[in-house]
Amino acid sequence: MKNKSGSMKEKMVSQEHDTERKINKKDNKAKNEVLTYIMDYRVMTNLKYRLITNILIPLLAIFTSMLIACSKTIWTWIGVIVIIYYFYMMCEVVQDYFCFGCMCKKNAFGMHFLKTGFNGVRYFENAVLVDILVRPLRIGITILIASIPFIKFGVNIWSIFDIIMISSIVSVGSLNIFRYMDLGMYIYLLALIVIFPAIAGSIAVLIYGGTLKFIAPLLAVALVCMIAATYYHMVVRIRRSYVDV
Repeated sequence: MKNKSGSMKEKMVSQEHDTERKINKKDNKAKNEVLTYIMDYRVMTNLKYRLITNILIPLLAIFTSMLIACSKTIWTWIGVIVIIYYFYMMCEVVQDYFCFGCMCKKNAFGMHFLKTGFNGVRYFENAVLVDILVRPLRIGITILIASIPFIKFGVNIWSIFDIIMISSIVSVGSLNIFRYMDLGMYIYLLALIVIFPAIAGSIAVLIYGGTLKFIAPLLAVALVCMIAATYYHMVVRIRRSYVDV
């Protein structure tokens, strides 16, 4: 009986170890995939681009908002915030041109190195996905930190969340236009028009966002749909660009 009970315990222990190994393998596989996506993003983007877009511009926006908060004049808040927000969104929309540029355009300049690579399409798809996902995260952190002084003065937190969603939708959605253009002059001109919905929407949610709380989940769903549609659109276009006609 003791031998049987001992063997049963050994089997249970071995099964537990097997389960742990399978879980560890899955975890390691998931970690490796995430690292692969990040590495591909780093390969497709240079260090200056990442530092300027992810650190320098957000820090400037946060620092400026802190200075604005020192003034208690409401009209100073409104005027300067609109100007700063406008330039921040301008940078958010236009900065993509200096890295990814017109990479999704058929026969785009500089894309030949992807076509000659063994896994060129996969590198591009991974880098594009990380870039699209980084945008809402970067915007969310920047706006949330920059809004801390104004939240203390009574600005509704739901309105801040709505502004983050609207800004992210505009930033990701703009890629469906600008990533297929190769003329910087037209990109700057179109950016002036594209940013207006972000400003108008942000002003609207500041006024009505506190009372209409159902707007927040709708904007979140719209952002997820925009991310999926943008990624799918770019993947389809880059794969078609490999077919020389």
